[in-house]
Amino acid sequence: MRRSMCLKWVEKYVKEVSEQRDSVRHQNPCVLFCEHAKEGTYNDIDDDEYNELLAEAEELSAPWGKEPSKTAGQLLINFISELKMDDKGIRSLAEILADRYAASHGGFTAEEKIPLRDPHGNMIPDIYGFSRENKRQHADSFPKASRIEEDEATKAFDPNLATSPRMIYRYLSPRIYGQEEAVRAASLLLYNHIRGRKRNLLFVGPTGCGKTEIWRTLQKVYPPVRIIDSTFITMQGWSGSFKLQDIFQGMSRDEIERSIIVFDEFDKFCEPKIGSGGTNYATASQSELLKMIEGARMCFPKDKEKDALEFDSSRISFVFCGSFERLVKEKTAYEEKETIGFGRDCQKADSNLQYLDTITPQDLVAYAGIRQEIAGRIHQIVQLHPMTENDFRSILRDEYISPVHTLEKQYGVTIHLNGEMEKRLAAEAAETGFGVRYLQSRLQEYLDEEMFGDCDRKEYWLNDRVSLEERM
Repeated sequence: MRRSMCLKWVEKYVKEVSEQRDSVRHQNPCVLFCEHAKEGTYNDIDDDEYNELLAEAEELSAPWGKEPSKTAGQLLINFISELKMDDKGIRSLAEILADRYAASHGGFTAEEKIPLRDPHGNMIPDIYGFSRENKRQHADSFPKASRIEEDEATKAFDPNLATSPRMIYRYLSPRIYGQEEAVRAASLLLYNHIRGRKRNLLFVGPTGCGKTEIWRTLQKVYPPVRIIDSTFITMQGWSGSFKLQDIFQGMSRDEIERSIIVFDEFDKFCEPKIGSGGTNYATASQSELLKMIEGARMCFPKDKEKDALEFDSSRISFVFCGSFERLVKEKTAYEEKETIGFGRDCQKADSNLQYLDTITPQDLVAYAGIRQEIAGRIHQIVQLHPMTENDFRSILRDEYISPVHTLEKQYGVTIHLNGEMEKRLAAEAAETGFGVRYLQSRLQEYLDEEMFGDCDRKEYWLNDRVSLEERM
């Protein structure tokens, strides 16, 4: 990339953050490039120039992590996290920031003015909790803001008395990697839902990006969140043991009318299923669901195995989750036919970029098989970005959400990963498309192998041994 262009972006972030405008959002350079390409902006330049511009856009887009937009504050943090600096480089950057900070607060205090020992000769710890004689003041010695905020939010959060969407966000955010838009949307839904304001959301994103995990996490503090695998639902009168009324099995009427129903794999539920007579049974299934979604008095009669069930669905919130791969592919294919000039060359070369295109209610009807009446009752479509190899490496290193720490707590041991192992797992998670689930299952497999050899150890070193291709 050009130095001038990189400098321009970084200067902009720093300026906005220093002016306390860190919430200003900036569009992903790859998204901007594709928009310009579709408008024909690059039609008159040659292929080499076009490819140079495209490569630069891709290089500059790294701090966005495949998301269509981010705030200046997020971008500056992500930019710094991308830097590969040795101790000398970190020290130089820290000196610049420290000098600027002190200049705005009256300058530095002389070292000799701050006492090191109390009158009894005991070393006085500094504000970070370690002795000033300790020279190993590296990043790992500082308190982790995400863990501190998470603990405070956990203590203060009561789903029945939540004071603001931000409180819910503070609880949820440390437990979900990235996906800020989805975390904010879920926080707002729960806040409004508790106050009797029904909302319906649709979460779209590739497998393994965290769609369902958001609701599993909220379920721990608000049990009336009920997550349903939509692929098991069958219509009344059809063979199959799971009907709509079974969604509420084991719940009291009060719990039902306070519930948030999350339909996982909803795209599979809506995909056309044409019978021998030409009937689309997916549309018929949605007809039964429609009445419940729009808010009505529901009455399911008693049968041989189930008691009668009556409740009012007017305050039940609904969330529909799915990868919607068919929608994304068919929408992309249609747009490519409509695109001319150079824009077509770049338009969705990376399948991950397909999820950056805005999805509308009309797209749900045209490409996903969702009935127009249901699409019209979805208040917000939330798009989650695909997870990259770098994302999975960050998840493995995260102090709170890493599956490594989950296993450590479960078994009461310490687990170490070498660099090659971390890199291999992250690459395979991105390649397979199974996301964090893959990381969890592979780590469990490696730990099982180590524990089989010696189950009495308190520390285990999991090293990279076998490639994905060799295991396949």
